[in-house]
Amino acid sequence: MKRLTALLFIGLGFSCLHSSLTMAEEIKSLRGTTSLDELTEAPAVKRSMAVDGGIDVNFEEQPPLIPHSIDKTRISLKENSCLSCHNRKDSKKEDAPKPPKSHYITRDGHKLKKISTGRYFCTQCHVPQENTQPIVRNTFRN
Repeated sequence: MKRLTALLFIGLGFSCLHSSLTMAEEIKSLRGTTSLDELTEAPAVKRSMAVDGGIDVNFEEQPPLIPHSIDKTRISLKENSCLSCHNRKDSKKEDAPKPPKSHYITRDGHKLKKISTGRYFCTQCHVPQENTQPIVRNTFRN
C-alpha cells in the first residue's frame, strides 16, 4: 500500500510538472517579439554626446564620464591612446584633464611615474556620456 501511494504521488508530481511546462508563457525581452534564439541585426547607433560641461557625478568617488567619442580609442597591453592627451606632460597643451594622483599609486601605496597597471585600462571605470533615454524606467536619485 505504501508503495502504491508513493508511486501515485510521484506520478502526480510528474503530471503537474508536465502541465506547468506546457502552460508556461513565452519569455518576453527588451528585444520585443523576437525569439531569444533568433539572430537579429543590431539597431542603428545614434551618437549624441552629452551637454556642454558634462554630466555631474551622482555619488562620491564615481569615475567621471568621458565627454567625447571613444570610437577610435585603442587600449591594449602595449598602447593606451587615452594617455596621448590625458597624461601629466600633455594635458595642459591638449586642454584635457589629467588623471588624479591616485592613478599613479600602486595597491601597496608605492608612487609611480607612469599610470598604475590597475588604472591603465581606462574604460573599466570611465564610459562615454550619451544624451539618450533609458531603456528601462529608473527612479534613482542622488
